[in-house]
Amino acid sequence: MDSPCFRHWRFTLCLVIGPARLAAHEPTPKAAPAAALVLPTIEVRQGRIRKIDGEIRKLDKLIAREEKKVKSSELDKALNNTRVANAAALFGGNSAAHLSAVAASRVALLQTERDVLEAMKRPATREALAMMETELEQLRTTRRNLDNVAR
Repeated sequence: MDSPCFRHWRFTLCLVIGPARLAAHEPTPKAAPAAALVLPTIEVRQGRIRKIDGEIRKLDKLIAREEKKVKSSELDKALNNTRVANAAALFGGNSAAHLSAVAASRVALLQTERDVLEAMKRPATREALAMMETELEQLRTTRRNLDNVAR
């Protein structure tokens, strides 16, 4: 009974029955829990955050530059006196007080733009990110048109 044919038959029988016997001893898998709450996915890529950080650094430099313009110097006050500026309005000049007010509002807009960029690093949803981007564009447009209002 130890013939090669019998050994081959016994080997084939083990291959067929073996997995079935192992599966019979394994415990049945537990049922999966009910549908889990799925949160919306947000892409947080290092490149996007680095780009935002670069924009924030540029804004910090602009804010520092504009804060120097908020307080006008004595020379600026003498050359751009309110009476002289009103008389020379025909030539397109502005008074020192007006230039200081424009610089102060530009600083406020730049700081708001910086806050929006900080919030853009960690948005809650894609809709919030899109809303922040539109707000950022509106702030930039307002800042660009700040000098044109006076003219």
